Amino acid sequence: MEKKEIKITVAQKNSISSVLLILNEMIDEIEDLCKMENKNSILYAVVNNLNEKEKANLLETTSEIKDLIKDIVKVLNIKRKKYETKTLISSRVSSLWEIICEMESKRLKSYGEVSTHLKEFLDPCVNRIIHLLKNIAIFLHK
Repeated sequence: MEKKEIKITVAQKNSISSVLLILNEMIDEIEDLCKMENKNSILYAVVNNLNEKEKANLLETTSEIKDLIKDIVKVLNIKRKKYETKTLISSRVSSLWEIICEMESKRLKSYGEVSTHLKEFLDPCVNRIIHLLKNIAIFLHK
């Protein structure tokens, strides 16, 4: 069978690459969830309630999706992204810092009056978390 040349603009290629990257990451996450046992953390628990047939079906389907991603990447000559752990952690810390600030009493006022006791308890905790997140960022950039 004759292969036809596929014309694609840089912008189209970048768009496809971005979508495939997100798809790839989410499929990897789904596979990890299928394979993991139960997970218990402070504010959440993940209970793997998949039976063996469901796991097998999901893993078979995710494998097929990955094969399609590989085909598209090969045909369109999309380059693999390289992530460095430090960069990933740093970006997570930056995002977390912004989210954590939303718990400060001055920002909670938009949801109603903040009691003195809540402010006295929560603000030092938030400040400490922010300080620790800054320490992570500083440690990563040494």
